[in-house]
Amino acid sequence: MLNQLSLIDRVRKSSAPRASKREQRAKEAIVCLKLTRHNPKSGVLLDLGCGLGYLTRYFVRLGIEAVGVDIAKKRIRFAKDEVLPSGNFILADGIKLPFREGCFNTVILNDVLEHIPYNFAKPMLNEVEGTLKLGGKLFISVENRYMVREGHSLIPFLTWFPRPCWDAIYKLFTRQPTYPFCPYTTGQLERVCLETNLTCRNYTWFYAWNKISNIKDIGDPTLKKIAKIIRKLKLSKPACAIMEKVSVILFICEK
Repeated sequence: MLNQLSLIDRVRKSSAPRASKREQRAKEAIVCLKLTRHNPKSGVLLDLGCGLGYLTRYFVRLGIEAVGVDIAKKRIRFAKDEVLPSGNFILADGIKLPFREGCFNTVILNDVLEHIPYNFAKPMLNEVEGTLKLGGKLFISVENRYMVREGHSLIPFLTWFPRPCWDAIYKLFTRQPTYPFCPYTTGQLERVCLETNLTCRNYTWFYAWNKISNIKDIGDPTLKKIAKIIRKLKLSKPACAIMEKVSVILFICEK
């Protein structure tokens, strides 16, 4: 029993920074949606790939009717027990969602697609498109292939190399046999969205501008130092244009 309590305590402590980061992304999602004049409060929101439930909790606290879905049983249990006991969390596969057609006004896919093999991205987006109301909005954030430091391993320029090199470089730094993530380019993400009959707009510029404007929200210490120098030299405008090419990709899609 003591061991179990100790484990829960460690999870709580380690998840505190993660909660802050997730809530920051939730804020960004809400602002992006508002830029398209979309009101998430006007219907039910699906947080697909909700993980430990921090985004779902943030949406609920804003007065949004939100449902969190994840394929990992442990994450759903933690979300229910520790993050939002009154929340609506469902264990389900994103490729086979247990919802009727057109029941969601908003769907959030935050940092999910890079964890899905490329060949499963289209089936998942087809499921999402089916659950969206006509005129409903889908917010996507996904790792950019051209991030200066790969988002999970922090290996510099890892995915700038041709795809066949990724496993070897990843193994060299981590001793793990294969690189398990699937980053995107903006063109690649746009093609997948269009193939699932979703119209999309690129809001990556907003992410880049937001990070330059709010340096405290940059998690990477090296990038934070660079951003401070850029601000000091008053180079924010050209820096935003560069950052847009190498930052997390944000899309808003519509059915």
